Amino acid sequence: MSSIVNAQPRPLRRSVWIWFAPVQAAVAFTVLAIAAGGQVLRTWALTALVWLMAMPLLVGLEGGLVAMILFEPFRGLLRRAQYLFVDYTSEDPIHLLTPIVTLFAFVLLVRARRLEIFFATPMAGAVSILGAIYALEIFNPLQGGLLVGLAGALFMLVPLVWFYFGQSVEGGFINRVLQLAVVLGVLTSFYGLYQLVYGYPAFEQYWIANTDYYVSINVGHIRRALATFSSAEEWGRYAELGAIAALGFTAAARRFMHRIGWLICGLFLVGAVILTGQRTAIFGLLAGIAALILFGARSLPQMILRVGLLVLPIILVLVFVAPPSEEDMWNKSENDTVGTLVSHAQRGTLKPAEEGSFQVRMENWRYLLTSVIPYRPLGAGLGAGSLGEVRFQSDSDLPPIDSFILVVAIACGIPGALLFVWILGRATWLSAKNARAPDDRDMTTRRIVAALMPALVLNSIFGLTFTLYAVAPLAWLLMGWISRETLRIREAIGEAEEREIITI
Repeated sequence: MSSIVNAQPRPLRRSVWIWFAPVQAAVAFTVLAIAAGGQVLRTWALTALVWLMAMPLLVGLEGGLVAMILFEPFRGLLRRAQYLFVDYTSEDPIHLLTPIVTLFAFVLLVRARRLEIFFATPMAGAVSILGAIYALEIFNPLQGGLLVGLAGALFMLVPLVWFYFGQSVEGGFINRVLQLAVVLGVLTSFYGLYQLVYGYPAFEQYWIANTDYYVSINVGHIRRALATFSSAEEWGRYAELGAIAALGFTAAARRFMHRIGWLICGLFLVGAVILTGQRTAIFGLLAGIAALILFGARSLPQMILRVGLLVLPIILVLVFVAPPSEEDMWNKSENDTVGTLVSHAQRGTLKPAEEGSFQVRMENWRYLLTSVIPYRPLGAGLGAGSLGEVRFQSDSDLPPIDSFILVVAIACGIPGALLFVWILGRATWLSAKNARAPDDRDMTTRRIVAALMPALVLNSIFGLTFTLYAVAPLAWLLMGWISRETLRIREAIGEAEEREIITI
């Protein structure tokens, strides 16, 4: 009797301490960066932020999106905080972080879904054509250089990519994103209140003193608060969207304590919108609340009744409430920041057409529509008309443009502007249909998103919402989900009709 013994080598066991090597290296680099300070510290901090946002993509697309959504509202504060250890420069590398992670996420999405994502939902084809126009306009020589076009891509093309993310996620994720926007809106607005009451910290005052691109920060004798954002407009738009979402969750909450919590958040964000001094944000908020109330009606008579209830207080306010005069704002002291902003917002809301800024805006629009756009019908380049041109093309002769639709018309020509308007209008129409659909799945989310769309439309006409760092990606994300939800509801209705026919 014989036996054969196979000797198998014992696998080498690695010490558990080897897994701490990356952590040890990170700690060592951090210590060295802090010791070196300046540009080395900033480079290491920005690299770490990129990794923190990109690593969740290894788990899934939604993790990476949440990481970027958490970062964006604080981008402005982090950008200003870097001047604690570096000197001011007009070129900020921090603006490249989200585009880098967005590119990673988009590559992973295309790798998983192939070219199907460009035509997968009812609106995907039109958005893909608009994205192609954006990409071509990067190389338009009329804008003054390739660097201007690439800067324009950061403001316009990168946020558009989020449309494809939106059509790839479920309604539950969109619901969590809206809840997160409410929480972030409240947290960031607390810092805005701090700026109003106690003033700007030294590092933010240093940024304000050196920047050349933010003239509208002054209101009367005081300065607007920015909260943690890059501008008061961005804070106002973010608080506006958060307020509408919070009031939507208030109406849908089943538990009393949940309803009270959402209501407190909503009212706080409404107050924050007023304190931003952004009249367009106030009108967008009113439009969103009105849409939220109308979409909650269960029948046509209820909708008519709600329209009457909405119109009545507006008429009473216009008849019996006198707006403050412009001198009232200028007569307030430098310490009365809240009173100055409330007076500014109240006057602009009750008599918007009589504001000097409104008259200047109309004059600029008239010049653009008659003397610029007709002579560049195919566009002047993706960076033309945006902050990218202001930064990298010093001899630009265009007046300030505070309408994203006109920005698209200048950058991409009349065809690009018409296509964007069609996409925005179709998204608004489809969201309204989805909100009234009989399907109960994600009903609360659909109604809130439908209420947000009128605000986005208004803010695109009288504002630059689709170029704001923290708001533009969310807007495209919601429109992508609207397109996906439209397809899902159509398929669900078709399956129900098919089952009914088979049963008969």
